[in-house]
Amino acid sequence: MREKEVKSSFGKPTPLGEVLESFLKKEGLFSPVHTFILLSRFGEWFPQLADFCRPGKLREGVLYLEVDDPLWTLEVKKCIPDIIQRFQEEGLEIKKIKIQCH
Repeated sequence: MREKEVKSSFGKPTPLGEVLESFLKKEGLFSPVHTFILLSRFGEWFPQLADFCRPGKLREGVLYLEVDDPLWTLEVKKCIPDIIQRFQEEGLEIKKIKIQCH
């Protein structure tokens, strides 16, 4: 008995990440979700700041960082070039950082 070759009418499976990315782009949600994911990685990328500083909002290329105490402002300011560079490497256009005491 000879086996028949079965061909799928759907073709090659598409990875879930590609499907999700396509859906988010189609719905106009990719940019906000991508931004949220990158901002949520701040503590991972800058563990030396994570205990007292966190990203707030991003508006028109300005990233607002919130610090727990004004005393930490100088420490955060020293890291601004590295923060901007890291986020730009990940595809997030940051032109300026403003520090706010929370």
